[in-house]
Formats: sequence, structure tokens, C-alpha cells
Amino acid sequence: MRKILAFISVLFLILGCKFEKPLAFTKIQLTADSFEICSSFHCPELNVRYLLATGNAEISKKINTEIEEHLNEILTSNNEDVQKGATIKDAVVSFIKDYKQFKTDFGNSFSEYNAETTMRISYFSENLVCIQLDYYLYKGGAHGYSGTNYLNFDVKTGERLSENTLFKDLGAFLKYSENKFREVYKISKDSSINTTGFWFEKDTFYLPENIGFTENDVVLIYNQYEIASYAEGQIQLNFSKEEVLQYIEFH
Repeated sequence: MRKILAFISVLFLILGCKFEKPLAFTKIQLTADSFEICSSFHCPELNVRYLLATGNAEISKKINTEIEEHLNEILTSNNEDVQKGATIKDAVVSFIKDYKQFKTDFGNSFSEYNAETTMRISYFSENLVCIQLDYYLYKGGAHGYSGTNYLNFDVKTGERLSENTLFKDLGAFLKYSENKFREVYKISKDSSINTTGFWFEKDTFYLPENIGFTENDVVLIYNQYEIASYAEGQIQLNFSKEEVLQYIEFH
């Protein structure tokens, strides 16, 4: 009986040592109803959803600051009226005021503004948390703009991870990615990378601005206009983790 109890105690100890996330994330949603300015003015369509990190105060603050700055940049398109350190609510108010000015200048003859964002955790381990941001913005014109961005963080420090930190040998991963890209889009090794209509600058393959992780895959996303026309939409390349494990620094 004592042996059984000892075994159970060891089992609980092992299970207790399983990865415990030092961070948690709360979902936040902002709509027109969240802003007093919208009570007296017909506001644009708003559905801004994002994540707020909680848990370790120092780590959470770093992550939340990065999320805030990144989302603000998307919502305001680098509007100089939005000061550094502004909150996400400040950025949405700026978007609303921009719309209000638009209506003052052009009346009701033009389409409505629209801002939609969604955030989710696409991967979470003891070393790495990957946050996926999907967004759609419309501020007049022929069409809106949508995109997918990835924010990768070191779970233990809260620091945002660059490509050079994510991969052991970025050059080797770049070469592997180009070979796969050519294979998927049927571009021979001897042909220009832009032969089939892509827009790689200087006719040279490069990694996208957004590289993300899921439970099973490494995802490369080129957003609209990054390497192709708007009509082509997103260009996405997926690798299984086993396929590229030798290149990954954060397992």
C-alpha cells in the first residue's frame, strides 16, 4: 500500500512539473457602444477585439505595450495626432474623428468606414507565445485592406522575438523557404523569382514580414501588396514543424 501511495505521490509531482503558463490572456472588445462620442454621432462600424496579457506584471506589461503599439499603428495608419504611448482606445477615437472629418468634407455620398480586428493565441509553449492578429480596414476608396500579422514573444521575458532570434540559421531557413516557394508556385531554380508575376524587390526572394507558429506548423504570410497585387490576396506558405525543426531556435 505504501508503495502505491509513493507511486501516486511521484506521479502527482511529475504532473505538477508540467508546463504552467506564467501568463494568461483576456479578450477585450471595443464597439461603437464603448465610446461616448458615438452617442451623439453616427460612428463607423467598429469591432476591435484584442488580447490583454495578465499574470507576471513585468512580462505582461512588455507584451501589452507591443500589442498596443502594433494595433494602434494599424488603426491610425501612423497618424501623427496619436501620441506615442496612446492607448488602443485613443487610437479608435482617432479613427472615429478621422471618419467624422471625412463625413464633414464629403457628406453621405461615400461609403462608411469600417475597422475590424481579431486576436488569438495560435501557439503557446513554455518558451514562446505566438499571437495572430487578423484585421480589415476600410477608409473610403475602391476597397478596404485586410491582413494577418504575427507577434512572437519570449514567454519568460516578454520580449518580442525577431526572425534572427526565432531561427538558429536564418540564411539556411531563407534558402529552404525559397526552394519550397519555387516548388509550390512552379518556378524553376534557373528562372527569375518574379517569372510568374510576383513583385519581389530586386528580383530576389525574401521572407515575409509575418512568420507565425501553430501547434503543428510554421506559417509564412505575405499580405496584400507585399509581393503581389491586391487581387492575388494573401500568399501563404506552411511548413510542418518536423520539416523545419532543424532551423528553429524556440522549440
